[in-house]
Amino acid sequence: MLLTSRINYKVKVYAICVLMFFFVLFCWAYIMNESLEYKDSIIQTFSSNQEIMVSEVAKSVRGKMQAFAAINGYSPKQSQAQVVEEIIKNAETSGSRYWFFYSSSEVIYEKDDATTQSLKGKNLTEMIQSWRLQGGTGVEAFEDLILKESNGSLVFSKSNRSGTEIISLRSFTIDNVRYILGMSTQATYLMSVSRADEHVQYLYLFSGAISLVILILTLLLCLNIYKHQMVLNRTNKSLTDKNNQIQELTRKLAQKTEAASNASIYDGLTKLYNRKFFDTLASRIKDEVFLPVSIVALDINGLSKINAASGIEAGDEILEKTSEILQRVCIDTDVMSRTSGSEFTILMTTTDESSAYGTAENIKRQFASLNHADVTLSMGVAQMQENEQSIFSAVERARKNLTLDKMTDKNSNTYSFISLLMETLFAYSRETVSHCNRLKKRAVKLGKVLELSHSELSKLSIAAQLHDVGKIGIPDNVLNKKDILSKYERELIRRHPELGYQIVKLIPALDEVAVDILQHHENYDGSGYPAGIKGEEITLNARIIAVVDSFDTMINISVYASTKTVEEAVRELSNCSSRQFDPHIVNTFIKEVQKQNSTRSETAK
Repeated sequence: MLLTSRINYKVKVYAICVLMFFFVLFCWAYIMNESLEYKDSIIQTFSSNQEIMVSEVAKSVRGKMQAFAAINGYSPKQSQAQVVEEIIKNAETSGSRYWFFYSSSEVIYEKDDATTQSLKGKNLTEMIQSWRLQGGTGVEAFEDLILKESNGSLVFSKSNRSGTEIISLRSFTIDNVRYILGMSTQATYLMSVSRADEHVQYLYLFSGAISLVILILTLLLCLNIYKHQMVLNRTNKSLTDKNNQIQELTRKLAQKTEAASNASIYDGLTKLYNRKFFDTLASRIKDEVFLPVSIVALDINGLSKINAASGIEAGDEILEKTSEILQRVCIDTDVMSRTSGSEFTILMTTTDESSAYGTAENIKRQFASLNHADVTLSMGVAQMQENEQSIFSAVERARKNLTLDKMTDKNSNTYSFISLLMETLFAYSRETVSHCNRLKKRAVKLGKVLELSHSELSKLSIAAQLHDVGKIGIPDNVLNKKDILSKYERELIRRHPELGYQIVKLIPALDEVAVDILQHHENYDGSGYPAGIKGEEITLNARIIAVVDSFDTMINISVYASTKTVEEAVRELSNCSSRQFDPHIVNTFIKEVQKQNSTRSETAK
């Protein structure tokens, strides 16, 4: 009877708590949905009003330009400048609202004089491409609106660092020249002016107060049930006393069961979870409440050498200190596991890839402070994609990125793959190996400026160092020939991207790197080799290597061409932009080269 009453007591409390939880959850879901719809309605209303304003200003701009052309005989450029000065600059603007005015071939005015000057000479395609490379969202919709010569509004951002903007534009044609006039307003500005966030905050505060009242009422009800249970317990005290011995035996059995359970899920040395527990837990990560989910894979390079030189105790000490770093840096919801001898895996729920990288970099910095010169830490990070049904796909990508990172670390055993290939290439051409090593440094530096992720930088580093490895298959009398090459010899040289692709393809985890090597002589306009592909059909890493490869070849001694100065090489790159090279990458690289030269000049003074 006592057991039955306890079960009824727990069922009642559990049922009340579950009902309260789902009721509050439903209310909050409804409130949040209504808040989003409220904000969307504000944006739609504002877009309509903004479209009216743009239409009025566009009508004035069109009339003025036609009047200037007809009455004053102004050229299109003069008419555009006069309209910008008289109408657009005087139209309603603020720190968060501005006008833009484009023609079909160029940017006429953007935000203010300083911004317009920075975009001088760019056409719409270049500007949109720049936004796309900077991680802008909704850029395709903006481009589609312009290409279809449509009027209307949309929401997008120009880069992953800028906020969302509400764009309204109107297109019109004068003398066969199409113009686009529009206004951009920061979404944060609109929310501030309309006090939408403030209203939503008041709603949340009110809802929080109601939720607190419900919680208090629920607790009071549970307390009342608990008091009734206590009365029942006192009534059955005699029966409880008789069961004490049984409970004591049960407690001891539970302790032994817990000890056995801990032994099966924890790693004895590091006190982290073991591989079996990690795989079991990872297979259950399917609920959307955990998303986004990221995986960090870490591996200690050189641990086997420490074990061989100083004993297993020294290696165990490094593993224990690494475990302490993980427990210090990671948060309570992160699942940290030792998944092999020197490898650790961290499962991070409600964490995107960028945040996971930040945590991994922090771990790597603290590991470096251990002052063990013979050991280093490699890392790989991946995020579970929305269309993936299992977390293990992200685990495999993280470990693949880890392998790529290890291949760039001289303490790692996997570095021997690259080392062996470079030693083989050195036997054919010392000059090529020196060129590859310089190219690796330049490419990684440019990749950081272009804000590539850590895994992409690892791929770029390996691809840059191995881009000419295919020259292993070319006779050294052709490779080092200083005279003019015959047609057959030139064709033989042009085969080195394909040979390099076949060689690197044999190394596990380097499939994507092999493609970069295959395409590094493809031209942006499709005139390159071996496949003649063009534009963004060429991988980003291959486009980066093409620019840096050409620059390094021009400014260093080579059997193929005379050496150029840095200024001459920069001019050559600029002349070949959009034809041989990606224009955005060329422009970024030239700016970095000029910045370095300027720094050296100031240092020399």
